[in-house]
Amino acid sequence: MNLEILNRGNEPTFYTSVRQEVIDITLESYGLLDSITDWEVSSEPSLSDHRYILFPLWGSMLVLLIRNPRGTNWSSFREDLREKLDRGPEMSMKDEAGLGLAIHWIHQALLSAYEDNCPLRPIRNGTKSLRWTSELESLRREV
Repeated sequence: MNLEILNRGNEPTFYTSVRQEVIDITLESYGLLDSITDWEVSSEPSLSDHRYILFPLWGSMLVLLIRNPRGTNWSSFREDLREKLDRGPEMSMKDEAGLGLAIHWIHQALLSAYEDNCPLRPIRNGTKSLRWTSELESLRREV
């Protein structure tokens, strides 16, 4: 298939409170290898147990993808959430482990239903870089 693996280093791409793994891989067509620079696993929160993988393409315009809650199909979200919660395992919430499992299951169901019903949309920002800057970091810390 003429594909190359771009992953570099051993930074975990899957991260939870109990385990960290390098399980996600990034593949590229053989001809694009020279166009891809600075492959990295982001430490920014992704609202998932998988971390963002970032890499700019040389000569391309960076595009930021976001989910706009106003574009969510809320009736379908409720149906999907109900279905996901109904399929969940039987859980006893009488102890800390059972409560933790229930919280994790509900969290995953909410995220999955939201992501399925609120599509990612690109925000084009001209030729400006969408990289995290030290100025943004200081503002984030201030907030």
